[in-house]
Amino acid sequence: MKTRSILLFATGLTVISLLAACAVPAQPVAPTAAPAEPTAAPAEPTAAPAEPTPAPAEPTPTPEPAAEAGKVVIAPGGKIRIGGSFALTGPIPDPGKDIRQAAEIAIEDANAAGGVNGFLFELVAEDGACSGDQGTVVGNKFAADPTIVAVTGGTCSGETFGLRPILQKARIPFVSPSATNPAITSEDCDVCNRVALSDALQGEVDAEFVFKELGFKKVAVMHDSSDYGKGVAEIFQNAFKKLGGEVIAFEGVKVGDTDFRAPLTKIGAGQPELIFFGGYATEAALITQQMKEVAGLENTKFMSVDGAYTQQYLDTAGAAAEGAYMSFVAGDTQKDKLEEFTKKYVAKFGIEPLKLGPFHGQSYDSVMLIVEAIKKVAQTDAAGNLVIDREALIRAVRETSGLKGITGTLTCSPIGECGAGGVQVFIVENGAFKQIYGFGIQ
Repeated sequence: MKTRSILLFATGLTVISLLAACAVPAQPVAPTAAPAEPTAAPAEPTAAPAEPTPAPAEPTPTPEPAAEAGKVVIAPGGKIRIGGSFALTGPIPDPGKDIRQAAEIAIEDANAAGGVNGFLFELVAEDGACSGDQGTVVGNKFAADPTIVAVTGGTCSGETFGLRPILQKARIPFVSPSATNPAITSEDCDVCNRVALSDALQGEVDAEFVFKELGFKKVAVMHDSSDYGKGVAEIFQNAFKKLGGEVIAFEGVKVGDTDFRAPLTKIGAGQPELIFFGGYATEAALITQQMKEVAGLENTKFMSVDGAYTQQYLDTAGAAAEGAYMSFVAGDTQKDKLEEFTKKYVAKFGIEPLKLGPFHGQSYDSVMLIVEAIKKVAQTDAAGNLVIDREALIRAVRETSGLKGITGTLTCSPIGECGAGGVQVFIVENGAFKQIYGFGIQ
């Protein structure tokens, strides 16, 4: 996890001009000439005139560059504004913060390299809250702002599904660093792109790992009912059954739930060898703890996915996490680029990025993919304005090929799958993740 009409675009600019014209009320103007001698004050206050004297007309504001249909026009001294939808609140605020901070580093690097034709970039960050409803709010805000050129985000799949139809209609391309539901990209959405790999791959690799590597034939599946969690759980379930395995339960819970003993008790009656959970870190950690208390689950293993592959999971689950499995849709990490990025990140924010979340490389790359596409289509007109054609930018993003990023060499498919790398599987040992299977293992 639609074409904007000319009328809507022109109307947006008109509203901005009207707001600018009304922003500062005029100050009263003193009378033209004072009397020769001060006039004595009357015994009683003079009554106010029936009608107030109109204020003199304000100076005419400097006109904005004339807008052209389907184009963003930036006056000299203006910024190239990239919107960002980040899950700063909701179930994964730490990974959301990490993604935002990585995007800020990318903007700084793009500006340090000179921007585009002397114009610098600006990140316009909004809280998508890992929520479809809030994603819709953020999408509408970006669509109503004619200065937003493109968007990095959303963080979560549900949030991105909220953004998707609005940005498609507004003709604003987006690149998500971390929304992994397969339906985020499709043939009918030319503005939809992502750097993260699809859960279609993650769910299948996880099923193969459990069935072939662990040798488990009977599992239970749980999910948090989100677009992301339920989506990857369904993919795992279908893939596991196709391999010949048995799924004894498919239980949905809710993001924000804290007591999972009832569904776990139901699952425990079937004594599965493993519980696979599609969802985020807090719920995954609580399930990991509580399943130890339930009859029939004493020897059952736990596995979850990239939404739970965080320090937050390790901290919340504590000792109960030992021996748990976790998968992640990893990029083809370029060591030198990652080390340079990490130094800047720690110097700016005072923390290692992995302490917050795993998608900082994808976030940096999503911004740089947008930046490079803008460089290809932006033009400076005779008045010195930077002009960016929206349709040309949509095509340039989708036509990205061979871009060298932190997460590997990025090339977008015809439907906007731009990621590099593969799926990795980890086990928790001594309170840390240790890779044991999948892409990039030696």
